[in-house]
Amino acid sequence: MGKKRAHVADRHAGRDRWIVLGLVVLATVIRARGLTASNLWLDEANSWQVATDSWAGLFTNVLRSPLGPLYFVLLKSWIGVFGESVLALRSLSLVASVALIPVAYALGARLLSRPAALLACCLLALSPLELYFAQEARMYMLVSLLGAACVLAYVHWRDDEPATGSRSPRARSMLACYAAAGIALLFTHLIAGLLLVAINVDATVVLLRSRRSARDRAAWIAANGIIAIVVLIYLGSISAGSAVSSQAWRTPMGAEVALRAALLLPFNAVHAQHFYPTDFWTALFSMAHGSGFNRRFFELLMVQPAVLLVFVVALVASPRRAAPPGGRRLLVIAVLVPALAVMIVSVARGLEFPRYLLFVIPFLFLLLADGLLALGARARAASVAVLLIAMLLGQSTERGVVSRDSDYRSTAALLQHDWRAGDRALIQPREMNAPLRYYLGAAGPPVSGVAADGSLIDEARALAAHRTWVIIDYRSPLYAISPAEMAERFDAPIALDEYTTDATAGVRVVLLNVR
Repeated sequence: MGKKRAHVADRHAGRDRWIVLGLVVLATVIRARGLTASNLWLDEANSWQVATDSWAGLFTNVLRSPLGPLYFVLLKSWIGVFGESVLALRSLSLVASVALIPVAYALGARLLSRPAALLACCLLALSPLELYFAQEARMYMLVSLLGAACVLAYVHWRDDEPATGSRSPRARSMLACYAAAGIALLFTHLIAGLLLVAINVDATVVLLRSRRSARDRAAWIAANGIIAIVVLIYLGSISAGSAVSSQAWRTPMGAEVALRAALLLPFNAVHAQHFYPTDFWTALFSMAHGSGFNRRFFELLMVQPAVLLVFVVALVASPRRAAPPGGRRLLVIAVLVPALAVMIVSVARGLEFPRYLLFVIPFLFLLLADGLLALGARARAASVAVLLIAMLLGQSTERGVVSRDSDYRSTAALLQHDWRAGDRALIQPREMNAPLRYYLGAAGPPVSGVAADGSLIDEARALAAHRTWVIIDYRSPLYAISPAEMAERFDAPIALDEYTTDATAGVRVVLLNVR
């Protein structure tokens, strides 16, 4: 009987491996499609700028920001092999995204069940939120992968019950992997330390309830102590003033908006992040004024309430399904602790929930899958169908986004085409020089930056009598003034004044003949 069960288990494990591989291939195809379609926006251009600097420059830059160095070190090495194209820059995130799928399966199979793990991996493969960040040259997909790996290593250590009073060599190696993954996680983004807090909450419950040996407790404390020491040494080398000032632009959300953003996170994961609460009323207003029925209204009126119903039904049904002890508890803690912490911080300093909480999405999907499997066959099929429809519509929405913030491709093309010897160029705010420089290339015309609170007018007037290109991002206070007022303020005739991208959140280029 034992051999028969082992044979069945091996057969199921082999089948699961093929399914997971198929999901990896599917996710790769979905994420590779349109990988270079949208523009490289400010944050991505910053990744490129830091990673293409010298090693000394890279670390100097990182030590002045709250970001960890690991992603930039990996990206610099990646660029050394694959080049600096948009495809190369974003493909590192794509690789991390598809690598997350087998890690999430291993975690789900250990904490819940193989069917729950497979369903969660399917949701990860199709999620429009995962698609978006898999196509962005930033560290958030790497954070998500390292976070899942860290939790998986902890679970292997936690669930290794010592039969003789001492841990197995494998359990000890898993504890070492947990420490290494924890350090890597914090060296990628410090906000992911909230996941380590969640893990330690669960570990405290385990160590108290199971009455583990003093050696177990000491080993756990030592592993976390190593993480803390390494990270504290790193934090001691950071320029705290520069790191804090780099985040000064963040404005308070307030308690109500922060709570709403936290509650919308599951919808972001299933139905794309480019839907907002006001969209419903905007679509309803359009219909009332004869604009006709539109797809966005259908999605908001039909799909989002249906998705909410699926989440509620799955949440209610989940406890009825048998699961290994402590599995759901760890996943719930891994979602709630970071979400509550980010919500509290956002009351005073607003954070973008889908971006900074991306690493909790695999745990959220595992809980959702576990609840769906507790439903009857018909209810489960209907719920999965709703989620798949919502995700496919969400993918279409994400792909339909015109640009990722300011798009400097056409601005760079205009400068390259009309630039003359002796021309000068200024851009405000100065940080937007990063995406512009990327598209201008190394041989492109030089551009000087002006701080967002600086006087672009004074800078332009200080130049010698030359044609002066003034590139004004929508973040600049001069972006929306009229052409007549523009000429009056600069006290110079305007040879050209045009918006090179969407005027609501784009770039304005003004060519002045400075006297």
